Amino acid sequence: MTLLSGESVAVADAKQSASSLRKLRLGVFLASLPFGMLLFGLPLIARELGASTVAIGGLLAVYALLVVVVQPIVGYGLDRFGRRPFLITGLLGYAVSNAIFGLASDVTGLFLAQLTQGLGSGLLWLAMLAVVSDLAPEDNLGQEYGRIEEMSIRGVLIGTVVGFAVLHLVSRTALGDAFGGGESLISGWRFLFLGFTAATLLAVALVWRGVPESLERSADLPEEAPATPHDQPVKTDEKWHISSQLRIFLVIVILTATAAELLSPILIKYLYDNVSTNLFMVALAFLPAALAGSVLPSRLGGLSDRFGRRPPLIIALLVSGLAALAVPFVQSLWPLALLWVFEAAAFAAAIPAEEALVVDLSGEDQQGTALGFYTAAAGLGGVIGPLLGGWLYDRFAALGAFGISALLMALGAGLIFLLVREPSHSEATTS
Repeated sequence: MTLLSGESVAVADAKQSASSLRKLRLGVFLASLPFGMLLFGLPLIARELGASTVAIGGLLAVYALLVVVVQPIVGYGLDRFGRRPFLITGLLGYAVSNAIFGLASDVTGLFLAQLTQGLGSGLLWLAMLAVVSDLAPEDNLGQEYGRIEEMSIRGVLIGTVVGFAVLHLVSRTALGDAFGGGESLISGWRFLFLGFTAATLLAVALVWRGVPESLERSADLPEEAPATPHDQPVKTDEKWHISSQLRIFLVIVILTATAAELLSPILIKYLYDNVSTNLFMVALAFLPAALAGSVLPSRLGGLSDRFGRRPPLIIALLVSGLAALAVPFVQSLWPLALLWVFEAAAFAAAIPAEEALVVDLSGEDQQGTALGFYTAAAGLGGVIGPLLGGWLYDRFAALGAFGISALLMALGAGLIFLLVREPSHSEATTS
């Protein structure tokens, strides 16, 4: 028998990692298919099933609240027990939530679906981020996160297009009338989400077969030191300790996630009330930005590997703030569509940079824990934002809500510039 050389083993290992990452990206694509329809359709389906405005806001907030509660615990579990169990369970949670969305006959069913999806999301996306940090080359982490983001957006985009087509075919009405079709809308929604359930189960099978456990491969620790002996438990403050720089950055993430999610319950309502009542045309206005988001992250995500994590983050926050501030002053969809393309391009570079910065600021044996705190911080913004946005919109009208969002984005950019320092190994990649 011929033994492989060290170089051959490294090449084989790199090929296996690349294959696992490709299958993970395909799984992310399949799992992301329902989210466009949830964005556009869930508030309207909830209304058809008798939900009040407050209940619709609660549907948005309960998902993020569960993520906030679950993810710090999941993050520690990823470092303790491995990535794969959480990855598979999260995908199964998505499949169950899609089935409940498809079968729900009242608002209680929608809340149950959102809770199940929140639990699945708390497991899946955090485990996925950890797997990428394990398998991606260290000098290519931003680009790999960009590829994941890109596949997620492609899933959302294709799922939305297919969703509108299915609603049209099932309800046998024009697309623009489908959202007002009452029972025909609900029938189309049920048919659609049962299809999404099947797609997510396919993702489960794909990831089960193609993505092995990655924690041991990334740790590469000597046998005598992989874990604390069972009779000498790690102190709680050591298990949950994160660096001061990461704490600062997490506070900024809460701030900026609040700013972004502040607009989630009011943007479509504002456009419908003040710009266009044709929801199909509103969806088309978002299409160029979605297309940009579906092709740019893998191309722009690597910028943070070359020039550092902070520049794309700061630029994206400033662009997003300007986009939010402009909305109340623009009365046509197409200038807004162009502005959203610039915003999508900025975030195509920034989101991978943000995720990679969290990994940079964490220890090698604490990446799951750090990512758990990060996703929980973003989720906390997802709880605060929709509630604050609805209150601002009712109290101060559109300019107040969009203006506060812009102000918080600019504040976040300033805080990153002033307070966040990148680790030396990240700075080295910029030369």
